[in-house]
Amino acid sequence: MDMFKIFRNIVFFQELSDEEINILISISTPRLLLKKEKLLEPGQSLNDLFILSSGLLRFYFDDEDGVESNLFLPSEKEATIMESPESYSDNHERQYTIEAVIESQIFLFNKAEFEEIAFQHRGIYNMYLKSFKQIIGILKLRTEQFCSTSPHSRYEEFLEARPFTSQNANRKYIANFLGITPNSLSRMTARIHKKRNERKK
Repeated sequence: MDMFKIFRNIVFFQELSDEEINILISISTPRLLLKKEKLLEPGQSLNDLFILSSGLLRFYFDDEDGVESNLFLPSEKEATIMESPESYSDNHERQYTIEAVIESQIFLFNKAEFEEIAFQHRGIYNMYLKSFKQIIGILKLRTEQFCSTSPHSRYEEFLEARPFTSQNANRKYIANFLGITPNSLSRMTARIHKKRNERKK
C-alpha cells in the first residue's frame, strides 16, 4: 500500500505539504471495513479521529421505538476528518453506530496525538479547522432542508449533490436520511425518471 499516494489523492489533504502528509502517515492506522462491518457500536467509545479514503459509511442511532435514524452518510467524495457524533457534545451516552455501507478504507488517528501535531503544523491545523466547519455546514444544511423544503426537493438536491451515495447506498438508508418512507422514495424516483425521459423526447 503506497500510503503517500493514497493520502495525496484524498481531496481533503490537497493543501497539505509533503512533510505534513508524511507526518499524518506516521501517526495513522489503516483499517479496511467490509460491507456492514461496524467501526463503532452503542456503549463503545472511540478515541480516534478518522478519514475515509474510499467507500461509504453511515452514522445512525435507534430511537426509543427501535427505528434507525441515519444522521450522516459520508462517502469518499465528501471526505473530512470525522469522529463519533457524541464527541461534539457533552452527552456521554454512547448511542451511535458507525457502519460501512460498502467496503470502505479508513485511516485512524489517535485524537490526542493528532491535535498535538495540529498545533505544531499550520497546514494540519487549518485542515482540522476546515473539517469542523464542513461538518457544521452539513448539519446546517440538513436542518434548513427539514424545516423549509419538501421531501421531493430534498431528494432532488440529494441526487444532484451526492451521486456516489445515491448509487451505492441502500434505498432504505437514503429514505431514512431524507426523512421519508421507502415507498415515497420509490414514487419520487419514478416521477423523476418520467420527467427526465419526457425532456429527452
